[in-house]
Amino acid sequence: MADAPVVRLASAIHELVRTHAAASPPARGLSYLGLEHASGTGFHLLDVLSARGIFRKYEFVLDLGTELGARSRWLAARLGCEVVGTTPSPDEAIAAAELTRRAGLAGQVRLTVASAATLPFRDARFTHVWIVEALPRVPEPATALAEAFRVLRPGGHLAMQEIVVGMTGQVAVPGWHLADEASRAAALRRAGFVELEVRDVSGEAVERSARVQAARAQLLRRLREDANREPALMEVVAQREALARALANGMLRVVQFTARRRG
Repeated sequence: MADAPVVRLASAIHELVRTHAAASPPARGLSYLGLEHASGTGFHLLDVLSARGIFRKYEFVLDLGTELGARSRWLAARLGCEVVGTTPSPDEAIAAAELTRRAGLAGQVRLTVASAATLPFRDARFTHVWIVEALPRVPEPATALAEAFRVLRPGGHLAMQEIVVGMTGQVAVPGWHLADEASRAAALRRAGFVELEVRDVSGEAVERSARVQAARAQLLRRLREDANREPALMEVVAQREALARALANGMLRVVQFTARRRG
């Protein structure tokens, strides 16, 4: 199956974190130490991203392109809201749902299979929309932003974190189609979002926890070893290595965008 590596990745993350948790439990909101996050940018950035919107237990958040559900679980555990995470991949949705169940958050987080270009939700359904490092993996980013606008209630908040290309040329990341900051900002305005604010957080993006850094390195070693038996895993390894390399040398930057749908 094309998505089988996603299932293997989720299994490797669960096994590794279970070993780590025997010594010390993960921080609240990071049941799997954020290892699901392909780029490895620190989850402390999400504290900054969430400051713009007001979150209460009755808030209803769409996490567009959730990967293995890490951000959805973070939102539910840290901010108490209800979250729907979408992914176009059935295997990814199943793996994310299983990780969520094991984290004890299935009552607050629902994972669903949906194309970002045709979201199966009624207009103005959500109080917040989060798009965190997801647009580079979406075939039609402009359509995805239009859909995000449609399902966000008037006055609702959009929070977006993007890995964008810098000034030093193109960067190849398997499975990702990267754009620059100006293109993403222009796309948000065209979609109809207002009160756009842009913040470069590249200087703050490095994961601060030595424990998480060590776990990420251990996971990557394990994935490389497994790729000898399961060659399809090589794309997962290549993607993570390319992102880490380009972020470290400044060829890629991390930028946060916040905006609203006009009330």
